[in-house]
Amino acid sequence: MVEFCRYCGTLLFPGADRCTQCYRPNEGLKSNQMGLFEISAKGSEPKLVSDKDHMAAPYLPYEPREGQLEIISDIRDALDQGRHAVIESGTGTGKTIVSLASALEHSIPRGKRIIYMSRTITQSDQVMKELRAISKLRPVFGVTILGRNKSCPQFRGAPGMEGDGSGLLARMCEDSKAKNRCPYFRGVKDRLSEVESYCRKNFPQSNDLDDYCIKLGVCPYEMRKLLMKGADVIAVPYVHILSEDIRTNFIKNMDVDEDHILLIIDEAHNLIDSARSQGSFRITISDVSNAIDEASTMKSDVYLYEDVRLSKLLEFLKGIIRAMANEKLGLKNKEALLKPGEVEDRIFSKFNITRANLSIALDEMTTLGEDRVKKLVDNEEVGESHILNLAISLKKWMMTPDDSYIRSIKVDEDGEFLSASCIDPRDVTYFIRRQKGVIHMSGTLRPLDQYIRTLGLPKDTFSNTYPSPFPKENRRTIYLTDVTMRQEDLKKYPYMKNNIERRIVKAVNSASVNSMVMFTSYDKMKDMRPILDRDIRKPKYWETYDKFKTKQALERFRSGRDGVFFCVMGGSIAEGMDFPGDQLNLVIIVGVPYAPPNLENNAMMTMFNSKYGDGVGFRFVSEVPAIRKMKQAIGRLIRTESDYGMAIIMDQRAGRFAKDLDAVPATDVVKEVKEFFLGRGSLRYD
Repeated sequence: MVEFCRYCGTLLFPGADRCTQCYRPNEGLKSNQMGLFEISAKGSEPKLVSDKDHMAAPYLPYEPREGQLEIISDIRDALDQGRHAVIESGTGTGKTIVSLASALEHSIPRGKRIIYMSRTITQSDQVMKELRAISKLRPVFGVTILGRNKSCPQFRGAPGMEGDGSGLLARMCEDSKAKNRCPYFRGVKDRLSEVESYCRKNFPQSNDLDDYCIKLGVCPYEMRKLLMKGADVIAVPYVHILSEDIRTNFIKNMDVDEDHILLIIDEAHNLIDSARSQGSFRITISDVSNAIDEASTMKSDVYLYEDVRLSKLLEFLKGIIRAMANEKLGLKNKEALLKPGEVEDRIFSKFNITRANLSIALDEMTTLGEDRVKKLVDNEEVGESHILNLAISLKKWMMTPDDSYIRSIKVDEDGEFLSASCIDPRDVTYFIRRQKGVIHMSGTLRPLDQYIRTLGLPKDTFSNTYPSPFPKENRRTIYLTDVTMRQEDLKKYPYMKNNIERRIVKAVNSASVNSMVMFTSYDKMKDMRPILDRDIRKPKYWETYDKFKTKQALERFRSGRDGVFFCVMGGSIAEGMDFPGDQLNLVIIVGVPYAPPNLENNAMMTMFNSKYGDGVGFRFVSEVPAIRKMKQAIGRLIRTESDYGMAIIMDQRAGRFAKDLDAVPATDVVKEVKEFFLGRGSLRYD
């Protein structure tokens, strides 16, 4: 059933724990129209074992599918030996349950605690579902963890609280608790046994646990801190481990030694980019302007170091960003590399100070910002100190190592900014690498050696791939050998674009099935839209920058049949959503989603070429991510053992990695579509 927010009427996305508009808990109102949520497909639910004496593995609560026992055994053996296990397992292998089953078999006898890392809240909710099944046969307990800014009843969704780098929310909460002003904190300990009983019985999803706690009048965030002390499995977003500050407090709250932790990394193909993103940051012209405005409200100007006044430093920094943008950027050039120390050198010269002097000045600026935060807390005001945020960013700018970061000046629609981009995530993932037992699990992780090398995992890391147990004949992938979306060829052969458009039209018009056409960018999709809109004789739905309209279009597409959804590869639709049954049977990939040429990608290519040899950089930075995006897109087709579907890659360059994609060459797209869907009742003959 389709669900809408009962407070503001916004359509809720699948698995959403809160409304994206008003951020209130998901207490959705269901419509009477079949849609995004309550969808079942034959063969999608595994069969539970009747009692624990019939379990094929100690913590596998289902009758095993083909290959599952092998995966569990291999992972368990690696963990017993203190090794990392890097696993790619196909659709239907049950990645969540096999990783949990093997981890629990290893950890329970050793008194270890499992941290299940996932990219989204929806994935952590799947962990609770599997633990609920296990608990019917074996005693096990788990809990999902959210950040304070997502589960604090008083401040969640408040302006300035998302991505609070200064720790203002934590200070406000601690102050409120210390002064006995938080009504949700007072009864947390008294209600602990009641909430724990509820969790052990129901294994609630994140939003359900929030709702239960709030109805009891207690803080979900503080309750989770107590519950995790007794949990066997704790499901967290990546950031809880990738951020050093968050990780330190999180493990402290777990009340466990680091050598008694076992990590499971779900959708591990996202970890490298998440780690780079965690390490990267920017200093925008708006950040500096906001700090200047904040400084102007102070009674007097402050000297940070000798003759270095706060107002003068902020104004000069704003001038540096503007000057560098004017010097290095043009109408077509939106980014330019900076030399190491180029920003700092200008500050040293202007104020006649050294690096050590500037560090002292930033320490004083930090103290000033913290005093501002303290005043906000004392006055019970929701806000932030832009001075403190900027001081933290400037310190990081000075400290980032040159061999794993590149610094640049850039401009976008919001203005100029300094960018510090992490190109080598090893420092960010150091905690993960040093653990003795870690499970890295994904359905699209090949080539495994690229993943292992990029993260710098130990040499004895166990790695293996396991095929899907679903019938191979249920899916077919082809790539067309006579068309390409290569930019140079599109310019050289003007007819190429029209050829691809006609192939898309013929393919989707040849079968009465739900189809999805995926492009490498919004611009490419926009460029082909007029012809596709005109010639495709089916209901058509389009992904747009407007998330609400996209949700509406997606709901209509999934609830209907014989429609076409047009979207971009790499987004939540192409990677993060399931389309079981007849919701999707044909996927068309238009082009190869190579990483765009930019400063960060060029720097990473140079780094990998230097480490591993010429050509490795392009393979690791551009080709491998493209393969994974296409595999994710193709993977939308088959989510249950009864699903069937066909994928068409409209680009001859896919032949370079046809083996990775299990793809075969073709030229006659209509013939291929009709042969595959023949006998499945889905052909068109008009």
